[in-house]
Amino acid sequence: MSNQKSQKASPERHSIGAGWQVLAKAQAQGVYLAPHGHLTGQLIYAVSGVMQVETESGQWTIPPQRALWIPPQHVHAVRMLSDTEMRTIYFEPHFIARCEEVQHWRDVQVTVASPLMQELVRGLFDPHNSEAAHVLMASLLLQTLCKEKSLATNLPMPKDERLRQAVTHLIAINGWHLSMLDVAAFAAMSARSFTRHFSADVGMSFRVWKQRARIIASLDLLAANRSIKYIANELGFLSSAAYIAAFREQLHCTPKAFRSTGQDDRG
Repeated sequence: MSNQKSQKASPERHSIGAGWQVLAKAQAQGVYLAPHGHLTGQLIYAVSGVMQVETESGQWTIPPQRALWIPPQHVHAVRMLSDTEMRTIYFEPHFIARCEEVQHWRDVQVTVASPLMQELVRGLFDPHNSEAAHVLMASLLLQTLCKEKSLATNLPMPKDERLRQAVTHLIAINGWHLSMLDVAAFAAMSARSFTRHFSADVGMSFRVWKQRARIIASLDLLAANRSIKYIANELGFLSSAAYIAAFREQLHCTPKAFRSTGQDDRG
């Protein structure tokens, strides 16, 4: 994007104990943290605003009240889709290893920031808590992260450069109305060749990928308090009901529930 402001990853961490550090940062819309990695594991919590995290394997959208776990030495870039209040906790590998219940810590994952997780994050940023209390909070936070359900806000991206450029362009221009033939043309492929190569590269059909991409794109609009009718129309759904049904299929809750509480409302 021409208006994005590229920055280096912020070094302004505050150490509060042996094994972790914390960082509170307000970022403006359009700020882009260029690809970088940390020796530590990293829990990013969006108090408000929407972020997009990019890795070699895909993109993750983090709306308000969600948390993202990034493993140690995992190269990533962060783009602010709106004005964002970030809270980040960096965990040293030796501290992660002490928490035996922490599983899948080598995988990037997005979870709902449960009330317990939110309170633990607040507690780690509270300088009035003792070091012993901080140790317990940090350990419990990792265990809580392990038990939270992972959200499907990741969007796998093709490794093939032609395919990647084609779908990146599709997202950039909000071209959800475009046909398969149109998108294949971006990659200088026939529709048949594009379909075959895309499925082999990404592990899902382009139709399924496009549906997920549309739902993930809608999270930014939900965070901006756009109406369901507006979002459905903007993303090319036939009706509000069609958008709600597709959203529920992907994220197992309605857009309203996702925006307000992040909790499942299947019942």
